[in-house]
Amino acid sequence: MEYEQQFMNEKVKTIGKRNLAGPVDAAVSHRKALVLMRQLEKLNPHPKPRGFVFKAHSWSDYATWRAGQKNPRLG
Repeated sequence: MEYEQQFMNEKVKTIGKRNLAGPVDAAVSHRKALVLMRQLEKLNPHPKPRGFVFKAHSWSDYATWRAGQKNPRLG
C-alpha cells in the first residue's frame, strides 16, 4: 500500500504531445498507412518478388533452397 502511494506521487515524464484534435477517421489512418508503406517499398533493398510456386520433394530440399535465397521476402 505504501509503495502504491509513493508510486502515485512521483512525477511522470511525458514525451511528445497529445493529439488534441480528437480521434482520427479510419479512412484517414488507412490512407496514411498506404503512403508510409509505399515509401517503405522504395527504401527496401530487396525487391518484392513476383509470384511463383516452388515445389520441393522434401522439407530438407526446401530448407536448402530457402537458405540459398538472398531476398528475405522469399519463403
